[in-house]
Amino acid sequence: MKCVGISDVGRLRQRNEDAYFIHEEPLIAIVSDGMGGAPYGDVASKQTIHSFSQLLLKDKTWNQETLLSFVNQTNQDVVEYSIAHPKTHGMGATLVAFLKKDNQAWLINVGDSRAYGLKGNQLLQLSDDHTMMNEFLKRNNHQEPQIDQRFKHMLTSVIGMPNGCIADITSISDPYDMILLCSDGLSNLISQASMIEVLTSQILLDQKAQKLIELANQAGGSDNITLIIIDMGGDTHE
Repeated sequence: MKCVGISDVGRLRQRNEDAYFIHEEPLIAIVSDGMGGAPYGDVASKQTIHSFSQLLLKDKTWNQETLLSFVNQTNQDVVEYSIAHPKTHGMGATLVAFLKKDNQAWLINVGDSRAYGLKGNQLLQLSDDHTMMNEFLKRNNHQEPQIDQRFKHMLTSVIGMPNGCIADITSISDPYDMILLCSDGLSNLISQASMIEVLTSQILLDQKAQKLIELANQAGGSDNITLIIIDMGGDTHE
């Protein structure tokens, strides 16, 4: 496998509240997006990645049960940090991660950062957005309701919830050519058709990552933009 990660502040934000982490063997790829508008989103995303990655590296007996316990512990760690540092009260962050060890792979998702799988010329969204809009869509047979735009991207689960978060943990068995993890600074501005065009282009992996950043900024760059591309057929990490 070959991986590349990149993060950009975008064109409108003053600071970058996204964070990412890559570990080669076993493969750990994580993207976290600090909650927009909440205090210390940058602290929340860094704390989320630090806690979750350390738990994964400390105990590599990964399965559905242990991974869920790691997510819950990460959530608790962020809550306890905010209690110990009152100025960060209310902070939270998304978490999307792709893990691979031996012949097993998992996807972990909390919030609305996304994971996509590229197979040939098809790009499939592998994660399920934890947003109010997505909940409405599922309840209304995927017919988009007329709701207040303030609720469109309201998160229903994040790392940092005092009463616990909701996490999706999925075993990945399909052989994808590439995995793309990203914050909504990319997915809200770039169509899946554009993602496919870049991911299947004949340029280097780091150039593909940079091109996606450029497209998001050209589309307005209204948020921080962070992504990790994993070439499942590559053999080095960059």
